[in-house]
Amino acid sequence: MKVITSQNYINESIVEEKKTMLEGTQSVKLVVWTTGIQDLNGEDVCILSDGHHTYTAAIELGIEVSFVEEEHPEGLTGENLLEQAWMDGDYCYLGTTKTVW
Repeated sequence: MKVITSQNYINESIVEEKKTMLEGTQSVKLVVWTTGIQDLNGEDVCILSDGHHTYTAAIELGIEVSFVEEEHPEGLTGENLLEQAWMDGDYCYLGTTKTVW
């Protein structure tokens, strides 16, 4: 499973707040939504819809990040989910600038 996102904007002051909140933490679990879609390599992709600042803070602090797969609360999947979850950029693999499609 690969985690993707279309959120490019990160507010550094929020990241700093998250770092303070994460002090002493050894791991973070973030929820991702299953899409029912695969990338060009045939791997299932899930969307991180919330937690981008927490993810960034954890990575900067060297804290382990893991993901919990869940279905979208309204049952959205596929292209419909991609459209509804879209933020401000192309879908990229989380933590990279490499586009998915």
